[in-house]
Amino acid sequence: RVDCNNGDEVCEQDSSFDMPKFVEEVPEGWVSVEDDFTVFWACQTSHASYNMFNCPMSKMNDGLFHILVVRASCPRWRLILMLLQLESGNHIHCKGLEVISCRAYRLEPLSYNSYNDIDGELVEDGVIQAHMMPRGAQFFAGKVD
Repeated sequence: RVDCNNGDEVCEQDSSFDMPKFVEEVPEGWVSVEDDFTVFWACQTSHASYNMFNCPMSKMNDGLFHILVVRASCPRWRLILMLLQLESGNHIHCKGLEVISCRAYRLEPLSYNSYNDIDGELVEDGVIQAHMMPRGAQFFAGKVD
């Protein structure tokens, strides 16, 4: 199950957003989707690597997670077509892929036999949640000589 706060009540300037504790219910107004997911990919950047345009709609400092979701009911051949289009970003238009944009989310497994990883590292089964921290980091780029 994934619960999302679409951010209507949280503006970009608001750093006082209180994420609920793991043991608390999500606040009223959050959107919940309960299903089996094959893919759950929370993105904050447009590229996962130099040749993987996984989230074309993501902009620097937009204050949003863009969660790519593929439900378990999606046929494998369709999932393969999505993966083949990751380099161009055209997977976003594939049938079976949903994009949820939000400022905070909580992922709760329906069973405790799922396989979860963050950046390729195996993560223990259980609840995962995150929220945006406006202006949480600054990046500088310059000319390399």
